[in-house]
Order: sequence, then C-alpha cells, then structure tokens
Amino acid sequence: MENFGETSKRQRIWENLILPKDYQIDGYLSFNPVIFFVLSGSISVKINSVETHTVLSNEMFMAQIDQSYEITMIQQTHFLICYIPIEAWYEKWIDNLTLPEENESGKFFKLPVKKVIMRFLSLLDLYLRESVSPLQFFELKRQELFYLLFFYYGENDLARFLQSVLSKDIQFKKIVMNNYLRAKNVQELAKLVNYSTSGFIKKFQKCFNESPYKWMQKQKAKHVSDEIIRGVKSLQEIANEYKFSSYQHFSGFCKSQLGSTPTEILAKNHLKRQ
Repeated sequence: MENFGETSKRQRIWENLILPKDYQIDGYLSFNPVIFFVLSGSISVKINSVETHTVLSNEMFMAQIDQSYEITMIQQTHFLICYIPIEAWYEKWIDNLTLPEENESGKFFKLPVKKVIMRFLSLLDLYLRESVSPLQFFELKRQELFYLLFFYYGENDLARFLQSVLSKDIQFKKIVMNNYLRAKNVQELAKLVNYSTSGFIKKFQKCFNESPYKWMQKQKAKHVSDEIIRGVKSLQEIANEYKFSSYQHFSGFCKSQLGSTPTEILAKNHLKRQ
C-alpha cells in the first residue's frame, strides 16, 4: 500500500504508474485536487471508507482534497496522474462554468477520455518514461491539457467533473489542509484560518461533514501511525514531535484512536516485514 500525497517536484505535475492487480494506494490529498487518467486496466475507488466506484480503461476522475481515497487495482492498471494547483484553474479557465442546480455536491463523477486526449496522454507517457527533465515542459503540457478539456467537453460535464474546484468552500478547505498540522487544538486552528471558534466549527462541519475535533484526531492518528510504521524515529521522539504531554498520554491516544499501543503497532509491523 502506498500514499499518493508525497511526490517529487516534477511528479507533482505528472506521475506515470503501472501497478499490479490488488495493489492499493490510499490517503488524503494534502494540498490540491488531482486527475487520474486510466490508460489501461481498471480500478476500484472507495471514498471516505463508504462509497465504492469502478473506473475503467479510457476513463478519468478528479480526486478532491477533503476526501479519503482507497484505490485498488482490479487488474494490472496503467494510469497517469496530473497534479493541479487550485489557483491554476482560476487563471482563466473556470470563469464561465457553473454547477447545474441538480448537481449533488461531492458526488463522484467520471468522464470518458476522448481519443484525442488519449493520444496526448500516450505521448506524455513516453516523455515520462524517457525522463524528459525540464519542469517548465511539464507545466506547459498541463496547460495543453486544459485547452483540450475545455475544447472537447461540454460545459455541463466539465462543471460536474471540476465540482471541487468550483465549490465556494474550496479555499476554506485548502486553508484547513495547509494549517491543521500546526494547530494543537480546534481553537488554534480557528485562529490560524482567521475565524472565531464558533464560526469555524459551524463552517467546518458544513464543509467536512464532521466536527473539527474528531477530524483533527483522525488526521493526527494517521500521521502518528505512519511515523511509527516508518520506524525512523523512536516512539518517544514521535510523542515529543506531536506534542503529547507524556508517553502515557501518547500510548493512550494510540490505543483509543488506532486500537493498539505504540509498541503493539511497532511489533505488528515488524512481524509483517519478516
């Protein structure tokens, strides 16, 4: 299993992956939406551990920053990922797009990849495999993708496909994602995003469908779990880094949020590697 939130500088624009059957990648997207283009094979996409959708060869979908994804390869699958900063859409592309009134916010939506865009992606696949290096080149290819999308797809389909970018709440979500690791509690996070605590809680629940306290606990637990499993830092170092008042507090947090103490998590991971 692999987390797709961390990539190199060049790969934050485009990433080329061929993954075997049953392989999984999962996690939250840290900063920006990304587009997944399935060139061959098929994948199962589970969102927020609830909804499951199938994406087939020659289809694409946009993953959103505030949702958790578990993507499983139904068969060996080849896909390209395009990482797109939210601000890039606002330069000139979405001024005339509006979501249809009947559109359900946050509902999964995929589109077929048209033949001309498949040809574009095939050539891009070659560039990535041959390690063409200038960052500016891949930025230009992303701009080319924008032209192709807006030329070959209707406004209604594009608006539904880009719903996370069109959302009035997207900037709030982005600010939260950029700042939550710096905050010890809900009050500090509210201050970082320039809201009163009560106003922040109301806005957060509307955007994330969860209380900020529960959400922050889940994010903290995920990061702590990743640190323990990675095995680079000692358990005490992790406890200090995440500002637990004592090791006992740290152990209790892991037990309640992850179902096991830090030493138990470490031991289980060690057995898996043997």
